Amino acid sequence: MTTRSNSLLALLLSALLPGLGQINNNEQKKGWVILGCCALLGFGTYWLSGFNALTAALALLLLWLSAIIDAYKVANSAGQAAELYFAKSYVVAMLLLVGPLALPLLWQSPNFSSGARWVWTAIVVGTALLFVATPYLLQSLIR
Repeated sequence: MTTRSNSLLALLLSALLPGLGQINNNEQKKGWVILGCCALLGFGTYWLSGFNALTAALALLLLWLSAIIDAYKVANSAGQAAELYFAKSYVVAMLLLVGPLALPLLWQSPNFSSGARWVWTAIVVGTALLFVATPYLLQSLIR
């Protein structure tokens, strides 16, 4: 099978089910993580209401589109991860956009020192926990 048909197949598989294109590209761990995160976000979209459901739906859409593009680009580059994904600017942008979902990208990037990885992890996890705890803290202050 040629690279062009491989990349189109990866794109279609990832569009059909997030993570399936990565599994087709022999990136099983990445594919299962994407599939699991999309399933959790899909469940969150269904279970949550109001603005939280909209936020979960937008995160799901962003992750799904990123997975489609990633599957296509990795298949196009003959299975080698594109350097763009490890650039500091891209990793930081993903950390800011999708938070903890981008932590595997941070830890796989060779452009960050061990100390920088731990600092970014602490910032992202702390911010995510703050977002989760804020409604409960506000509710206890209102009473």
